[in-house]
Amino acid sequence: MTLILFQQFFANGVVIGSSYVLVALGLTLIFGILKIVNFAHGEFYMVGGYVAVVGTHILGLSPFPSILLVIVVMILFGSFVERAIFVPIARKDPTNVIIASFGLSIVLQNVALKVAGPEPMLAKSGLPRGAIQIGDVFLTSERLAIVVFAAVTVIALLLVLKYTWVGLSLRAMSENATVARICGINVRRVGVVTFAIGAALAGLAGALMATVFTVQPNAGSLIVMKAFVIVVLAGMGSIEGAIIAGLGLGIIESLVTGYLGNALRDIVGFIFVMAVLTVRPQGLFGIKTDRS
Repeated sequence: MTLILFQQFFANGVVIGSSYVLVALGLTLIFGILKIVNFAHGEFYMVGGYVAVVGTHILGLSPFPSILLVIVVMILFGSFVERAIFVPIARKDPTNVIIASFGLSIVLQNVALKVAGPEPMLAKSGLPRGAIQIGDVFLTSERLAIVVFAAVTVIALLLVLKYTWVGLSLRAMSENATVARICGINVRRVGVVTFAIGAALAGLAGALMATVFTVQPNAGSLIVMKAFVIVVLAGMGSIEGAIIAGLGLGIIESLVTGYLGNALRDIVGFIFVMAVLTVRPQGLFGIKTDRS
């Protein structure tokens, strides 16, 4: 029985961790390439959840068209935010970008509260009801879909970053923006693409989680803090590290919830990050830089 419980808690952790990975990857890309600390990234997660609700409840879309709608809307939304808000502010004073992201977060929360109301909403998954047994573990089709979609998305992103011209441009920008510009890379286009991908990843996570845990105006407040925990744990800009740290945090939270109770779930990540940074200030997968 003890082993069965552990397996169930572990599986639940993989589900939660999969959503953390998607959100953290978007945050990592935006910071690693554009050097923008976006505290409104959690609201991208929230907007994605509401788009899924609109797609499934109002438009009557089935799962795949609904997910496609979320991705398209978030790509357009992320591109607009980068061009209309972050670029003009960064040109005048880069430090004000952080303040702008806080302001955008508050605006998006209040708009969602005004339009959708405070009540939590659940997106329709359109998937068969009931639990699916995998060995001794039981997962609903919605939870299993979160893991599958996240895995496919992460693999696709890694392939794009490694083998396509867009991916090479993003990686070059993350290494040295000045050299990338000299080599002919369109820096403005890379900025738009980066923000669009980051917003799409967060929105996809929100849409998937909205089929299980609902969505409400403040849904992104906690998720963005956990995403920052993951990014810091992994090391700023580490894609592979964000994947491992995101899954790890989800599993640890699930085990803590199962064995010690729900009260400690949301603080364990912050305790863990403090312990790691004490030993490795650059994060688990970050590269240590020498300072003279």
